[in-house]
Amino acid sequence: MNNQKMKFFTIGDLAEKAGVSVRTLQYYDKTDLLKPVLSEGGRRMYTRDDIFKLQQILFFKSCGFSLGQIRERILKFKSASDLEDAFVEQRDILSGQIENLNNIAKILDSVICETRKGKEISLDKLMAIMYLMRQESPYAFMLSYFGSEQLKNISEKFQKTDSQDKSKVIIENTKELLAELNLLYPKGADPASREGQELAKRWWEMVTNFTDGDLGLLKTLVSAGMDIRNWPDETNDFREAIERFLGPALRIYLGGENINLLELGGDMNE
Repeated sequence: MNNQKMKFFTIGDLAEKAGVSVRTLQYYDKTDLLKPVLSEGGRRMYTRDDIFKLQQILFFKSCGFSLGQIRERILKFKSASDLEDAFVEQRDILSGQIENLNNIAKILDSVICETRKGKEISLDKLMAIMYLMRQESPYAFMLSYFGSEQLKNISEKFQKTDSQDKSKVIIENTKELLAELNLLYPKGADPASREGQELAKRWWEMVTNFTDGDLGLLKTLVSAGMDIRNWPDETNDFREAIERFLGPALRIYLGGENINLLELGGDMNE
């Protein structure tokens, strides 16, 4: 950024232009997050590069990053490409937040639909919904299939540190498997193929890992899966791929493992 004529700003000027308080800039100075330069007269002055750094600080702060995390992320500008990298990163973060907000809105739509039908939303369901909203789960709508006791058990699970780590892994795996499903199905992959069977295997392992030996919970999940045609609109992006590819792939895989879905409350042919 040195190809432009150097311009300096006093702390008051920068505070006014950036919409922050002088005290905030003084704090960033004190913590070495944004250090002004000293002019010949001994005044603290800020350069154009400092303005770009401040923009990064304010952006990451608005996204909930700690000052320590912000310090690690701030780019030092040596060229226009550095500025581009900073803005690309910010755009990607915002895109992720927008997706998360859209997911939360869809979860709330599902809850609103239940309340309009006169269904009572239990405290356990609210706790589970809040957790899944934080984790951006694409399967939060399935909470409507669980009974009160199951929701209570799930909610209690989520409160444990080791279970929280485990559930985060499950949710990330869900996203990865959905992404893989959405790659295989459009290209016409065969559910019986190696790729299809590997996906089915990983999917079933994820389900059994989540249920952790709870046969009742497993039956509920299987029944919910069989009710795919009544899933909410927010599942449209992946519902067809599940019904026409993952369903048949799971039926083949589970048949090979001698697992009877009829005993669990569902039939993959339905």
